[in-house]
Amino acid sequence: MNLTKIKLSYIVPLILSIAVQGFSTELKTDIQKQSYSLGASTGNYINNQIYGQLQLGAKVDVALVVKGFEDALKQKLQISETEVIDNLNKRAELLNKAQKAKIKKLQETNAKKEKEFLSKNAKKSTVKVTKSGLQYEVLKDTKTKGVKPESIVIMNYKASLIDGYVFDDTYARKAPAHLSMINLIDGLKEGLMLMHTGSKYKFYIPSKLAYKDVQMRDIPPNSTLVFEIELLKVLKPGEMKAITNLDMSGHGTTKQGNQVSK
Repeated sequence: MNLTKIKLSYIVPLILSIAVQGFSTELKTDIQKQSYSLGASTGNYINNQIYGQLQLGAKVDVALVVKGFEDALKQKLQISETEVIDNLNKRAELLNKAQKAKIKKLQETNAKKEKEFLSKNAKKSTVKVTKSGLQYEVLKDTKTKGVKPESIVIMNYKASLIDGYVFDDTYARKAPAHLSMINLIDGLKEGLMLMHTGSKYKFYIPSKLAYKDVQMRDIPPNSTLVFEIELLKVLKPGEMKAITNLDMSGHGTTKQGNQVSK
C-alpha cells in the first residue's frame, strides 16, 4: 500500500471546518497538545527553510508556501507531483549556486582579514611565531610534565574567532575537555606540545593549521582560531580508562569539527 496516495477523507473535512469556525488556542488534552505540536514542528521546519533561503538571497513567496501546504493537505494541488519534484530540483540547483557563491565570498574576505590580523599580531612583543606560522603567548609557564603526540590531555579553554565571537568555552560549561592528541587539529597539536601541566598559553591558529577554507559549523572558512588554554593534566593512552565524568569532546578543537579536532 502506498501511504502517500491515501486520500485524507477524514482529515480534510476537519481542516475545512477549522478554517471556517476558527480554532481555540486553549490546549487541554494530550491529543490537542500533541496535534498542535505536530503542526508547530512542521511550521518551524518550513520557517527555518524559508529563513535559510532568504539568507542566501533567494526569493520566497511565503503566501504561496502556505497555499501549497494547505493544498497538499486537501490533496488539491494546482500542479502535478512531477512538476512539484521538477520545481524543487530547480530550487535546489539555485540554492546550491547561491551557497557556493556565499562560501567563495567568505573565503576571500576572511583570507584577507586573516592575513592582516596575523601580520599585525606577530609584531607584538609578547607573541612568538613558530616555523609553521602558529602564533602564541605564554601567560603562565611551568617546568612540569610535557605533552607527547600520543598523550591524552585534560584542559580548560576558551575558543574564539578574531572578531571576538566565542564558539566554545569549557569554563562556561564548567567541565574541562578530555582529548586525544591524535585527533586534534594541527595548530592545537603543535601548540599543546609546547605546554606543560599547569601552564597557560594563548594560541593564534592560522586557518592552514585548522579548517583551511572549509566552513565548520559556526566557524567560517579561512578563519584564524584563538585558543586560551590551561593545561590541567597529561595522561598516557592507557590511563584514560581511569578518568570518568569528563567532557570527551571539544566544540572547536577536533579534526571532525568537535572543534579541537581535525
